[in-house]
Amino acid sequence: VLIEYLQQKKIAGAGLDTFENEPRIDRRLIELDNVVLYPHVGTYTVETRTAMAHRQLENLRLHFAGQPVINRVV
Repeated sequence: VLIEYLQQKKIAGAGLDTFENEPRIDRRLIELDNVVLYPHVGTYTVETRTAMAHRQLENLRLHFAGQPVINRVV
């Protein structure tokens, strides 16, 4: 629906940093002149990156202590 609304100019424009089916971005988004694509800039703050680093360290601590990690990747 988003792409259709952008194509029909029902939505003036969009700035997107997360996409369905990454890394295969829908070609229709790439071709639109009213869309800016810039992957994952929403985390580019000192506070967020610091929190991410702390979470990674906590996951490592838990893993090596033989406990379940907070963010399990399968």
